Amino acid sequence: RLGGLALVLFALTLAAAAPRAAEMPVVLDLQAEGVASWLAPGSTDGAQTTGSALFDKEWAFGTFQMAALGFAQHASTHREARALALERMDRCIERVISEEGRAFDRGSWGHDPLEDIESLRGHIAWYGYTNLVLSSRRALDPASPSAALNDQLSAAIVRRLEADLLPETYPGERYPVDVSAAVASVGLWARATGQPEPAILAPWRAALAERWMLDGLLIQSADTEGVPRDLPRGSGTFLASWFLSFWDADLGASLYTSGRDHLFTEMGPLSAMREYPRGISGSGDIDSGPIVAGMGVSATGFAIGAARAAGDVETAEKLEATARLIGRPTEESGQLHWQTGAALGSAPLSDAILFAMMSTPKRP
Repeated sequence: RLGGLALVLFALTLAAAAPRAAEMPVVLDLQAEGVASWLAPGSTDGAQTTGSALFDKEWAFGTFQMAALGFAQHASTHREARALALERMDRCIERVISEEGRAFDRGSWGHDPLEDIESLRGHIAWYGYTNLVLSSRRALDPASPSAALNDQLSAAIVRRLEADLLPETYPGERYPVDVSAAVASVGLWARATGQPEPAILAPWRAALAERWMLDGLLIQSADTEGVPRDLPRGSGTFLASWFLSFWDADLGASLYTSGRDHLFTEMGPLSAMREYPRGISGSGDIDSGPIVAGMGVSATGFAIGAARAAGDVETAEKLEATARLIGRPTEESGQLHWQTGAALGSAPLSDAILFAMMSTPKRP
């Protein structure tokens, strides 16, 4: 209780320093510069320190994937920054599709995802996360330099969905949130290219609610029949909501609203999202991040983007205030970085995720 009281008092002392809505464009510009610093020559290339070689490679990939989506959103909402944002996005894409960016997936499958496109082996996280970036770039410019690969990956994802509505991320591992990214990438690709939506997306949409949700929340992992291998959780629910909003704003908003109704919690001036439903306790892991009094770091961060996409600015701003408290952002030399991420060994990823989430516009 004393620890909780200390957090409340600390939050009250910081309230005056919280950026107001009118200042958000400036904050986003500072975040963009902070994320861009990880792209500079001589940077750490998004290096992370998790204690796991697999997760280090995953997080490096995720840094540039999230950064690319943040720059895509920045380009769409800040005309004066469009050209620079697109240039930075293309540099992120180079990292995402590079040999290093494919390393985590290649190491798990024993097959390189770019060389395995014509197979039916899953690779669905690498394909989906990468293709969502490429489709977002295509939506900004049909003559995108990555257009050909966007076509290839979209076709590869459709083939896998036609064979199995829940393709594998890694051998024997299936995660609905990863497939949500893949499905959204194909839907956005169809819209960006003016093509009809692939027919397989309709049965997938129906299966999402029927097979991979429980009590309004997304199951974190499942088998092909939808039998849970983990509980429904906030981190997967809100990340999937954000991914889906790129394709289907209503579907993303519906999942966000359900997650908010089940998981939003307040403690004094602090607002956050729970990782597990009320009445269920669980320990933190690589997906959730630290869990404090039931409140999840990842669930709260991803919900910022999901809330903004759904037009729930009030909740987004409450969650951002908590992010500022916990993340301890600092500005130096025109760049904003999140210090708690650095302390946890994930400075590039923290910067990229919060930039992507806080730059999210309301989806049309």
